[in-house]
Amino acid sequence: KYLIFANNRMACSVLPMVIISKIFGNTFTSLSFVMGLFSRTPKYKILISLQKIYTFLTLYFIDKFIFLSEGEFNYASNNYPKLKSKFYHFPFSVDLEIWRNDNSQKNVEILFVGNDGNRDFELAELISKNMSNAKFTFVSEEINKSNTHKNSKIFSGSWGNPKIDDIELRGLYQKSKLTIIPLKDSLQPSGQSVALQSIACGTPVLITKTEGFWDTKNFQDQKNIFFAKDNDLSSWIDKIKNILEMDSERIGKVISNGIETVYKHYDLNEFSKKIEAILLDRK
Repeated sequence: KYLIFANNRMACSVLPMVIISKIFGNTFTSLSFVMGLFSRTPKYKILISLQKIYTFLTLYFIDKFIFLSEGEFNYASNNYPKLKSKFYHFPFSVDLEIWRNDNSQKNVEILFVGNDGNRDFELAELISKNMSNAKFTFVSEEINKSNTHKNSKIFSGSWGNPKIDDIELRGLYQKSKLTIIPLKDSLQPSGQSVALQSIACGTPVLITKTEGFWDTKNFQDQKNIFFAKDNDLSSWIDKIKNILEMDSERIGKVISNGIETVYKHYDLNEFSKKIEAILLDRK
């Protein structure tokens, strides 16, 4: 009865089969999660036209779409208004039974996690190299140790080849004072899983405010998260120093506000209920 595609690339790849199935009268409800459907531009002009046609066919023949980015949801709604009834926006959610705060002692100052192509790895390396007195931990296969400060610790792993498991990663979040997520500007939502995991574990986040940031309504700068407007090195270093030097009452408020926001809006159990309701056409 249901076809669920974990991302838009998967939906696009099986689109011919979906169309043929519908032509032959097969009845099912198809749903695709969307992350970066509109963020990639082909090199050649002829491919741009073909991409637009294929994107339209995907949006037309797949029944429902869950956008994980508010920016991408708004872009789709504005550019494909006749298909808007198919579009839903639910921010990426996390398993709060795993990602939780245990009030651990903060003995690691700065944490960087991720291999997403929209991460600004070069900036992360430069920040480490120019903050020699801070302790950095990187969980990424995209970080070159020779480009970081010698005191940096690196777990060179990926989602498909992890060097640490979720429980060990949770421990790193819990023991860190700050998680940094420098991003290249893009419509694609990036860094949300790391940000939410970190905040749920009681560690504040400094992230680039990109066009694709997933939830501008519930996250506010210096209230429950910290935003960087651009990827200027000196600006990032200044922001990091200011956050690390905040008094315990002020940073504690940001942490508690962040945890409250994640529990209220990003619980995976509630997310699953919303997806089920959409598939079953419940209002």
